[in-house]
Amino acid sequence: MVNENDQKIPVSPAAFIYHTEDEYIMEIELPGVNKEDIDVKITENTFCVKAPRKNMEYTGCWVLAHEFNADESNASYENGLLTVRVPLSETKKGKEIRVD
Repeated sequence: MVNENDQKIPVSPAAFIYHTEDEYIMEIELPGVNKEDIDVKITENTFCVKAPRKNMEYTGCWVLAHEFNADESNASYENGLLTVRVPLSETKKGKEIRVD
């Protein structure tokens, strides 16, 4: 049995992260946690989540390819799924390269 003084087991949550032309959409599975206990931190290109649950803690950080506007982000949590939507700062055009 784990008590309050014991360290929680870190668990990487399942994540589905994708983007459209206008925004990133991040769906993170956090079953069994309370919405009030979810900690989300965002910078211009990183996204981190922490959420405690009994004797474990969901924890994960992701570096994203495109810069986005963290000030205009929003998050919702329903049925164990955290959804974060963040508008892209600007669309970056990549360069295609030939594969030999």
